[in-house]
Amino acid sequence: MIDLNDSSTFKHLDPKNVLRSTELFLDQGIQVLEDFKDFTLPAEYSEVENIVFSGMGGSALGAQIVYHLYKNTLSLPFYVNNDYTLPNFANENTLVILSSYSGTTEEILASAQDALKRGCKVTALTTSGALAEVMSKNNKPFIQFDPRNNPSNQPRLGSGYTILGTLIILSASGLLKLDPSEVLEDIYAAKNNFDNSRSNAIEIAKNIVGYVPVIVASEFLNGCSHVMRNQINECSKSLAFNFPIPELNHHLMEGLKNPQDKKLKFIFIESNLYSEKNTKRMNITKDVVNKNKILYVSYAPRSTSNISQALETVSFGGLLSFYLAILYGIDPSPIPWVDYFKEKLKS
Repeated sequence: MIDLNDSSTFKHLDPKNVLRSTELFLDQGIQVLEDFKDFTLPAEYSEVENIVFSGMGGSALGAQIVYHLYKNTLSLPFYVNNDYTLPNFANENTLVILSSYSGTTEEILASAQDALKRGCKVTALTTSGALAEVMSKNNKPFIQFDPRNNPSNQPRLGSGYTILGTLIILSASGLLKLDPSEVLEDIYAAKNNFDNSRSNAIEIAKNIVGYVPVIVASEFLNGCSHVMRNQINECSKSLAFNFPIPELNHHLMEGLKNPQDKKLKFIFIESNLYSEKNTKRMNITKDVVNKNKILYVSYAPRSTSNISQALETVSFGGLLSFYLAILYGIDPSPIPWVDYFKEKLKS
């Protein structure tokens, strides 16, 4: 019988050690801060007018976290690009951050050529592969990290590298003022609450198994709900959706009526750092969900700053997706339909 508190009871379902990668998420961030503390960019990289982050799937998760954490701090537009080509506005005054964990993602390699052709200020985040070769060949500065804290080698489980790597790049460009020692304190604050994240993940996984989770967050934690959705899709092999407050209050609530036999369960990501207005909206949204006879659960990080709460929530979400996979009796590592699609695309 599977006991989520005893990993020996489900070790056979985790041959690639996904649980260990999930547990090391915060250590990935510490590693990047240490390994690239002296990372620099040319002076002209600070003279840009906008930022484009180009990444797909797991390699784009860090950008979602950073965008929502710092959209009220960055003075320049920050655009997350999930396509082969860059947006039309990208030019020599654009900082382009190319992210591909493997370095072989075809959309990002195409974006790299597009960025170089347009004369953009180009940098990258990768472990190796063709992307590293393109950066080296064109004498572009980039972060090539060693994924030693991701034993499963799954890109979606390496978001600690891309979150902190993106922050390092933005700090090196002068576009974001960050104190590395303060960021490190935030990571350790999240680590101090890891046991709470795990116990919450186990409890909520048991609560939502058999349901389609609908994740609701707000403000600086909206990126976390995006990451959680992706990881539940890939690790748990389960449908999941995410919606932000206040946007969902203008449409989603009217969609709760039909079909009558739907099996949804809402996960509300709460925070004592949300604005008063959005906190009130979240509470009323719970009431609407309840009145539509739909069940919900709540999760709230315990740490005290925006970034530590975001990191704590991503840690919780990764554990949640893992334990949900185990409850479904499946290995969370393989992504057979993504692999099938890629093979068909090549043929």
